[in-house]
Amino acid sequence: MRNLRVLLWLFAMAVVVVVIVGPAAYFYTLAQLPALDSEFDLDRVLRQSVESERKSYQLGLYDKTGYVVDWPRPTFDTLPKNLVAAYITERGCPSYFQTPREDGWAWNRRILWSLMGKELQGDGWCEQVFAEVLAQRVGAQPGLQLAVATHRIHRFLPKNALVAYDLHSVQLAPGVVGVEAASKALMKKSLDKLNTAEIAELALALPPNGYWDNVKNCQNTSLLRLGRDTVVRNLARAGMIPESESQLAVAQPLACMRSE
Repeated sequence: MRNLRVLLWLFAMAVVVVVIVGPAAYFYTLAQLPALDSEFDLDRVLRQSVESERKSYQLGLYDKTGYVVDWPRPTFDTLPKNLVAAYITERGCPSYFQTPREDGWAWNRRILWSLMGKELQGDGWCEQVFAEVLAQRVGAQPGLQLAVATHRIHRFLPKNALVAYDLHSVQLAPGVVGVEAASKALMKKSLDKLNTAEIAELALALPPNGYWDNVKNCQNTSLLRLGRDTVVRNLARAGMIPESESQLAVAQPLACMRSE
């Protein structure tokens, strides 16, 4: 009988935590973050951050010609198909757009597990990765803030918008924010002018690879060539590009060597 009372007491305490303490902690944490009720809020916070970074960098430029401060609202349609394919493939999610969005209990469970320092694999893992990096960019700190901000951002951004906002707001070097700026800094041309080989080389500078300095300075060219060709072959292996396109891309020299 005593054991039963203990179990009932523990059950009652668990209910109190779930029903009262959990929501209270959630909304208290939410109040510490910028407003994240809609895409408009996210866009506003990121725009302020990106344009502030660009203005600060611009002040130190002797020649300011051509340096763009304005940060237009990210759109998925402006991203080259092969760049998106390379990015999600390198992130380990080649089937990202072939699976339904993770919502409901499955998504909430994923966020709860993340609070305990555990990552759940599965279709929603990349959604969590993309939402988390956006949460970090609006100032969320590790722990409960990051979990709450990730949850809020995922509520209103569809899968393609998660990728678009991530790629358009990633800071790769001082004053270089977003893949369009990265393309101009590394390839000396806009994103829509890149071929498959150049896109694969650009992908080496992006997360999760992160070889910005190597690509920018054309260092360790044999390893860069190997890395670029691996990105291309990963695309072909995932069915993102035909084999003929893959062979043509790996036959080309590195873009950084052509620009020297």
